[in-house]
Amino acid sequence: MSKVNDIKNMKRLQKQITPSQALAEEISEEKASTLQLIRKRVSFDLRTDLHKELKMQSLLQEKNIYILIEEALEDYLNNIGK
Repeated sequence: MSKVNDIKNMKRLQKQITPSQALAEEISEEKASTLQLIRKRVSFDLRTDLHKELKMQSLLQEKNIYILIEEALEDYLNNIGK
């Protein structure tokens, strides 16, 4: 039982921040380069024709589908305000 309590205590000691705090926090270049990518598994519906084309592009470019989606989302989010 003490192992369970140890795990709970470790979880309680972890730094917790709200999304607004995370957005307000500045990321320095040094910190950004050492930042490890953390991915979140998501689930959504996609038109079958888009999925088929995405799979084809994935094969042609020799990249994983999630990489193609990440690149497309980054481009979109970077250009949305321009």
